[in-house]
Amino acid sequence: MSWNRREILKAAGKAGAGALAVSALGGMERTAAATPTGNVPSNPRISEWAHAKSSSHEAGWTDQFQGMCTDGAYWYIVSNAEDNQRLHKLSLDFRTTYASLSAPSGSGHIGAPTYDSQRRQIYVPVEGAEPELIWKVTRGLSTAGIVPIAGRTPGSHAPQRWKFPWMAFNPRDGLVYSSVFGDPERTDIDKEADRIWGYDRDTGILKKEIPLPSKVYAIQGGTFGNGGRNLYLASDYEEAANDRKHVYAYDFSSATDGVPVRTWGKVAVPDADDEVECVVFAHLSWHGARDTHISIGLLDDTVWSGATDNVYFRHLAVPSPLSI
Repeated sequence: MSWNRREILKAAGKAGAGALAVSALGGMERTAAATPTGNVPSNPRISEWAHAKSSSHEAGWTDQFQGMCTDGAYWYIVSNAEDNQRLHKLSLDFRTTYASLSAPSGSGHIGAPTYDSQRRQIYVPVEGAEPELIWKVTRGLSTAGIVPIAGRTPGSHAPQRWKFPWMAFNPRDGLVYSSVFGDPERTDIDKEADRIWGYDRDTGILKKEIPLPSKVYAIQGGTFGNGGRNLYLASDYEEAANDRKHVYAYDFSSATDGVPVRTWGKVAVPDADDEVECVVFAHLSWHGARDTHISIGLLDDTVWSGATDNVYFRHLAVPSPLSI
């Protein structure tokens, strides 16, 4: 497999955060020939991922930051600020906001978004009414549609009911995946996440239920890697064994409805004193640091009332970019 870097790199200039470019590895459109095929597992060697760069921001778009995605040319960032829930379109250096769009009326919470490289649309999960909604947005930031999620038949309850904290588009099967949040302090359906669900992006109907090999708590975001072979989940839960928050990796090379997937392991989020909100697959080039392919977003939600929140990113270098 080969990548035409002359076509997939987008210059972003010398950003204050140091970012130079985002490549197609982060979700930009690609040819069929460039997309990995087959059901061959690809070990991302997640235990070897290393922190290469940190960056921080405070602006209007950081107010109750909930996650982001990229099309390789822009960032699309969700802000869940009270009375001002919006999707923002930013330059790759985070300096310029090109547009923003208000969330659908009645939204209780908008979560970590995903980019559909096939349809060239952004999808945002919306909580607040049952059924929960897939908010479809064009790259120009206009609403393209609103789709309620459902169970196996139209109009039935989606298994996650009122919890829809994140979405991740999988180019391998064309489905959008999500889960419950997984709150260890609750005793109902949201107590833990032991499976994820894949929905049809047009009808919202459940197509796949994929059990996880072990329970995960406080899932805030997810992303698929190169060609949809692996899924990564970002957790805000501090594990008792080491008091660290983690990103978990799962083998989706041959994910089958009802069949558990295996795990590739996990990596601790560096300096995760704040709330882990998302994990993003995007190739970033830096001044003075190695290229990174995974970025983790954190929110400092302890700032005084009325201030814009601080957002921190931990950018990770990986040993084998095409394997993730």
